[in-house]
Parts: sequence; structure tokens; C-alpha cells
Amino acid sequence: MFRLLEELTCCLLLLCLVQFGNAEPLQPLTDSEADAIVLTQETTKQSAKDARRAELDSATIKSEGRGVLPNGQKVIIREVEPPAVGAQLVETAPELKIVEPLSPTPEQLAQFKSFADKDYQTLMLSATVYDRSVTRLSWRHLSDEFIVFTNADFNYLRGTHSIDAGNTNYSFFMGVGNATYASNPYSDESIPDVSSFSSEHSEYVLAQGNPDNADALAGIEALLHHYDANLPELKIALQRREALAAAKKRYDAQHPEQPEDFVVQFWVPEPANGKAAE
Repeated sequence: MFRLLEELTCCLLLLCLVQFGNAEPLQPLTDSEADAIVLTQETTKQSAKDARRAELDSATIKSEGRGVLPNGQKVIIREVEPPAVGAQLVETAPELKIVEPLSPTPEQLAQFKSFADKDYQTLMLSATVYDRSVTRLSWRHLSDEFIVFTNADFNYLRGTHSIDAGNTNYSFFMGVGNATYASNPYSDESIPDVSSFSSEHSEYVLAQGNPDNADALAGIEALLHHYDANLPELKIALQRREALAAAKKRYDAQHPEQPEDFVVQFWVPEPANGKAAE
């Protein structure tokens, strides 16, 4: 059993390596492109809902009760005939296909070995970005709390969940908010001006925590290195997320959500001997 899980994990990791290695560079989204993507997503969701409702309505109904919730949503509760289990299994049995095993290249195998040998660490970060110029970053390492200020705009790192840095893989759970210098939620703290930082790369100043604790700061330094190395792509990724969010708002405004029927269907299984239960 464990051998099977190990082989499946290897295959999944190798597949990820192949996919990421062939990924196309991101491009900014125009409003029309974002609208088209959202329209496709919403149409697909609606088609799935329609198919499921048609499947429910195709059942043989024995009894039905209806009601209406305060918000106008209809509630329909039905007792239906039990499905023909044997026929259903035949109809829904997937077609078996022979899948050729993955044949990783030596480079991919070396990549996988490097991935498997890494140390994995998780950081939970809280970021407040002041006027899109300086970020206050806080986290805990063991029992100590650390606070740094950096000239990296962490809005661009919203989609960054993990990075590789040498022999360590860092996973990040980040909460990112925006504020202004004038409305600083940490009134007892002084925010450094962006002019006190380098204009060519990201850097940070430690406001709280032990500066000699290299382990506590290593993940932040790796994240800032990732920021500097990928800033153009990070900006495009943020633009795409914002464009899609705006397109979703436009779609919702043009297609106000209507209360959908809440349908509950059940059946009473027939006893194995074919006689009604007493």
C-alpha cells in the first residue's frame, strides 16, 4: 500500500515538473479578454447546474412537498423511486483506457530528487502595505514575534504560495491589507519613508526580533529575493487577478443572481428480500 502511494506521489510530482516546465509566460488581460474568461466560467457553471437539475427532474416522483423561504427561494422535497442500481452501474461505468506510463528524462529525475530532498517550512505572514510603497510584515518564529518594514509592495505577492530557495522550500500563508501613512493602524509605530530604502531592489529593516536569528529571517529574505527576480511577472499576475475580479463584478451586475429552487430528493431502499418492511 505504501509502495503504491509512493509511486503515485512520484508520478504526480513528475507531472507537475513537466507542466510547469512548459508553462507559457503570463500576459496582461484586456477588459474584453477578462470578460470572455468570466463568461466561459459562468456558462460552464450554469451548464453543470442545468444538467444536474435535469437529472433530478428525470427521476420518477412518488410524492412531493413544496415551500418558500423568506428570501423567495422555493424548497422542493421529493420522494422518488429508487434508481435501478444494476442499470446505473452499466450506464455510468467509465471506459477503461490504457495509459502509457510516464517516461521522465534524466533531467526530470534529477529535478525530482532535488525536490524530494528539500527541507519544507511554512510561514504565516501578516502584511500591511502603506500607500503601495512600504510594507509592514509580522510573523512568529517559535515563541518570538518579528516585525520588519520593507520597500516591497506585498500586493504583488498575493499569489505567491511557495518558493524554492536552495535546499529549502517555503510555503506562505499571507494576509495582505492596505493602509495609508495617515491612517496607520499601529499608531505606536513609526513607518520609515520609502526614500530610506534602495530604489533599485527590495530590502528590509528589522523593527522587532533578534537580528542574529538567521532561521527566522531566512524565509523573508528568500521571499524578497523572489520578489526582485520576478517583479515584472508578479505585476502581470496581479493585473490579471484584478481584471478578472472587475470582469466578475460587471458580469454580476448584468446578471443579477436569482433565487434557485432548493431541491431535496430521497428514496426508501427496497428490502433485500423484496418484501416491504413491517
